[in-house]
Amino acid sequence: MKKRRKFTKCPVCGVSVNINNLSEHLRRVHNQTIGGGIVREHAEAPLMVDTGNGRILNITACEETLEKGARLMLSKRFNRAINVLKTIPEEYTDIGEVYSLIGISYIQLNRLEDAFTYFDKAAKAEPDYPAHWYNLGAAYLHRGYVAKARECANKALALNPDEEVKEKAEGLLDGIKELLELELANKPGIDPETYLKLEERFRRGAECMENEDWDAAIEEFKYVASIDKKSMKAHGNLGVIYLLKGELEEAEKHLKKSLDIDPSYTPAIINYQMLDAMKEKIKRDPGCLAEIKDKLVMGHF
Repeated sequence: MKKRRKFTKCPVCGVSVNINNLSEHLRRVHNQTIGGGIVREHAEAPLMVDTGNGRILNITACEETLEKGARLMLSKRFNRAINVLKTIPEEYTDIGEVYSLIGISYIQLNRLEDAFTYFDKAAKAEPDYPAHWYNLGAAYLHRGYVAKARECANKALALNPDEEVKEKAEGLLDGIKELLELELANKPGIDPETYLKLEERFRRGAECMENEDWDAAIEEFKYVASIDKKSMKAHGNLGVIYLLKGELEEAEKHLKKSLDIDPSYTPAIINYQMLDAMKEKIKRDPGCLAEIKDKLVMGHF
């Protein structure tokens, strides 16, 4: 977990200011007092900021809640920390840090998809903060998105991170390089850049499948299969799509091709067996395809 920063953004000019000096900065630089967007009667009183949308944000309360969440994380009470941190309004100036801490807490709970969601929110909220891009890159790699992971790691390094984040981002890139070397050992003729482009096309195909945009998905997977002759997953997914479209001969062709490449590829085995068992029923009643949709297995890059 990264150290708590002592700086925040001025709500008026956006400059980075020590949190303890924010009220003085507002009075001295912007001459703002009660009624001018900032409400603070005494040095000991809570710092209140007009967010501009009809709400007054209690910065002091947000800081206290953030500290409470961090303490809960240190005591490994991650579910409680998440619940506390989620009470901080999105208008809070350091909301990116809040999202990051929530993401780290989800990592500790092994809830990787939830962690990814909050690391993504953190990077979008504070795109100039290197640690957010490193966290998002690591989360992408956990999901198998190698190209996205590399892109995020490079963004982190481009933002001149401190030594800790720099070392982690470089380590992430080294891990990606090793992963690519392993993957490409069985794919002669495909270089790392081509592999990453194929990954992006495959991901788009998977998204099209989820949206039932079958023709667009077919285009993506056919492109992948035309370059990567050993992509049993591309052929396997084509088999699923053609099956759901009721084009049984095409479905069988691609499922067989997938198994020719790798006879042990489980999704193709399951889907081919299902096609074989239900072929006659599908021919008699194409409407039954809706019943088997959730039983089919799709491969991922």
